[in-house]
Amino acid sequence: MWWYLLLALLAAEGALYFAAGWAAEGCRREARRDFNAAAARWLEVDKVPYAGLINRYARQEGVSAAVVAAIIRSESSFQPRAVSRTGAAGLMQVIPGTWREVNARAGICAGRHGGDCGPECYFDPELNIRVGTAYFAALTRQYHGDLVLALAAYNAGPGAVDKSGGVPPFPETEEYVGRVMAYWHAFAGRPVPAGGLDGERWEEARRAAAKAAAGTLVVAVFAAAGLRRRHRSWRWR
Repeated sequence: MWWYLLLALLAAEGALYFAAGWAAEGCRREARRDFNAAAARWLEVDKVPYAGLINRYARQEGVSAAVVAAIIRSESSFQPRAVSRTGAAGLMQVIPGTWREVNARAGICAGRHGGDCGPECYFDPELNIRVGTAYFAALTRQYHGDLVLALAAYNAGPGAVDKSGGVPPFPETEEYVGRVMAYWHAFAGRPVPAGGLDGERWEEARRAAAKAAAGTLVVAVFAAAGLRRRHRSWRWR
């Protein structure tokens, strides 16, 4: 009898895992819809480093300064000389290929650092904010004003977003989008909506169910091996 109880427990934990994942995804969709509607409106910042530069170039590119500030907070914590393991540099963690692409299109570095805009200018706060903001604005236009998809593309690349037809199912990208949204709410002085908080709770429940199911599965494997040795059969009595 206990064997069947063990299997029933494993099935219940698996069902909870999938149900919690479904609920978490629903809450994320609700929070993202709310963010897209609210963050599309212009909102300047004043109590963050480089606020003047952020406001100037965000307005110039037609995106909310609060969203740009949230990206910078998430990418580099406002550290102008930050460098990632993938070579992204500066406040907005722009990779060299993207830097060259944006600079070639917009001529941002003309007259600065010889116009070449190589590694020596990646750490220039003004240039980095200009290039990063211009790139994010281009992504926003590419995805027809969907800020969530633009953020996902900023992190994972447009190719990954296009291939998945939405936010790519990468834990790093999903966490990044949620983190930027949370920082935007902080800069905007808005409480995180209930959907976002509920999504976090459901995600925690999903992780707990996964751990519990893994433990139950280990017990089931050992129990199955023992019963197999005892009864010489997979038909338990």
